[in-house]
Amino acid sequence: MIVHQTKEGMHFLHKKYREDFIYLGKHLQSLTSAASGYQKVLEENRKIYNQMQDLKGNIRVYCRVRPLKRQPNSHGIVSNVEEENISLIIPSKNGKEVKKTFTFNKVFGPSATQGEVFSDTQPLIRSVLDGFNVCIFAYGQTGSGKTHTMSGPDNITEETVGVNYRALRDLFYLSEQRKDRIHYDIFVQMLEIYNEQVRDLLVTDTSNKRYPFFKIRNSSQNGINVPNANLVPVSSSADVLNLMNLGQKNRAVSATSMNDRSSRSHSCLTVHVQGRELASGNNLRGCIHLVDLAGSERADKSEATGDRLKEAQHINRSLSALGDVISSLAQKQSHVPYRNSKLTQLLQDSLGGQAKTLMFVHISPESEALAETISTLKFAERVSTVELGASRVNKDSGEVKVLKEQITSLKETLARMKDGEFEHLKQRANSMTDLPKLKSLLSSSVPTIWTSGGRKLPRDDSSSLDSEDIYRNLHAGVNVNDDDKESFSGSMNRDESCDSLMGQSEVESKQSSSPLLSPTYLFATSDFDELELATSEGSESDLSWQSQSPKPTAISNAFVSRPKKSIHLKQAKNLTTRY
Repeated sequence: MIVHQTKEGMHFLHKKYREDFIYLGKHLQSLTSAASGYQKVLEENRKIYNQMQDLKGNIRVYCRVRPLKRQPNSHGIVSNVEEENISLIIPSKNGKEVKKTFTFNKVFGPSATQGEVFSDTQPLIRSVLDGFNVCIFAYGQTGSGKTHTMSGPDNITEETVGVNYRALRDLFYLSEQRKDRIHYDIFVQMLEIYNEQVRDLLVTDTSNKRYPFFKIRNSSQNGINVPNANLVPVSSSADVLNLMNLGQKNRAVSATSMNDRSSRSHSCLTVHVQGRELASGNNLRGCIHLVDLAGSERADKSEATGDRLKEAQHINRSLSALGDVISSLAQKQSHVPYRNSKLTQLLQDSLGGQAKTLMFVHISPESEALAETISTLKFAERVSTVELGASRVNKDSGEVKVLKEQITSLKETLARMKDGEFEHLKQRANSMTDLPKLKSLLSSSVPTIWTSGGRKLPRDDSSSLDSEDIYRNLHAGVNVNDDDKESFSGSMNRDESCDSLMGQSEVESKQSSSPLLSPTYLFATSDFDELELATSEGSESDLSWQSQSPKPTAISNAFVSRPKKSIHLKQAKNLTTRY
C-alpha cells in the first residue's frame, strides 16, 4: 500500500514538474524571441543612425579603454563602460569624487577583443569597394594602445591582428565574392610623417638613402596624395602581411619612460581600390587611409631628451595643428588651416572632403594619466560634432574614363611638342644673325610697280606678291631676344615659309622685267596699307636706297607685332623716269 502511494506521488510530481518545465520553456522561448527582437531593433536603429551619420557626414568616434597595468598602488579612474557611454571618477579639490560621463558612437571596454573592435568598423571599410573614400585614424596619449588597435602586438596571431590587416583581408574576401560582376585591383602605400618629413616605409633599397622624402600633392589625380611613393599591387593577405612587416620595420620607434616601444612618427597605410563593372564598363575608385598617430606626451613625464625631445615637439605640434583644423571645422569657419602641418595636409581629403571618417580615441585608465585622459576625451567630443557633408561615390562611366585618358595623353603630347619646339626655335634664332645677307635677300624679293611720270601703270598679275606677307615672313624669325623665345609656340615652320617666298619672288621678278621700262623700287609704309612711289625730275642717275633693319619687338602668343617703321628708302635727287 505504501509503495503504491509512493508511486502515485512520484508520478504526480513528475507530471507537475513536466508541466512546469514546459511552461518555463515556453516562457524562456518568449524571452529569447523578445531579446532577439530587441537586438534586431537595436541593429535597425544603429543602421538608421549610421545612415543619418552618412547624410550629415559626421565624424564617427569610437572610444577604447586600455587594460589597467598591474602596478602597485595603481587604481583605475574608469567607473563604468556602456554601449555608448564612459564614466570617469574625477577627484575634486574638496576631497569628493565627481563622476564625468562622455558619450560617443561606440565604447569598447578593457576586455574588448580585436575582432569585436573590427566588427563595428567592417561596414565602413567595405564601402571602399563601392567607390567611397574612408579614413580611420587612432588618436590618444602615448602608451594608450593606438598601435595595438591598428596593427596589433609584436607577436601577431590570428586573434590579435589589428584593423589594418583585418580590413585588407576582408576587402580581398569581398572582392572574390564579387568577381563575377566587378573586377578589382588593389594597391597599398605606406608612409610616415617623421619630424614633419614624409617618408616611404616600403623602401627596400637601403644602399644609398634609406628614407627618401616626398612632397604632398593635395590636387593629385586618382586620390593619390603622394604619387612618387611606392604604390605596390597586392592580391592576397600574405602580400599585405609582408608589406606591413616591412613598414613596421622601417618605422621610427624608440623607448621612453612611458612606453618601451613609443612610435615617434605618424604612420599612414593607404589602400587604393580600382574596380570595373563587367556589364556596364563603369569604373569605381575608392581609397582608405588607416592612420596610426603618434601619441601626445609631456616632456616632464616622458623624460625625453635630445632626439626624443625633438621628435616629441614635432609630434605635439602636428597634433596641435590637427586640433586647430578640427576646431575650425566644428565652427564651420571659412578658412581651415590645413597647411600648418604635413599631417593635416595628408588628411585634408578625409577631414574636409566627402569621405567617411572614423576616429579611434584611446585612453589609459590609470589615475596618473587623468589629465591626458580628460583632454583626449574632450577633444574627441569636439571631433564628433564635425559635419563633413554627405559622402560621394567615385564612379565614372567607361566613356568618361576613355575621354579622361585621351585628355591626359593630349596634354602630355602638347607638353612634349612645346619643349621640342622651343629648342628648335632657339636654334633657328641663334643661327639667323647675318643681317647683311638678309638685306640682300630682301632687295631681291621686293616686288616692283612700273610707272610713267607721276602715274602708276598696271602691273602683270603673274608677278604680284604682297609685300606685307614677304616682310612678315622675312622678319618672323629674326631679332628674337632671350625674353621672347618662350613666346614662339606654334611658329615652327615660319622660317621655311620665308625661304620659299623669297625664292618665288626672285623667279617672278625675272619674268616681269621689260627692256623699255626701268623698275623703281618702292618702300612700305609703317602699316603696309599701300605702296608709294617716290620720283622727281632731274638728271639721270641710278636709284639708291637704304634699308634699316627694325628693332626687336615683343612676340606674344605666336603673333609678331608690326614695327612702326621697318624700311626707309633714301632716293637720290634729280631722278627721271626713262622710257
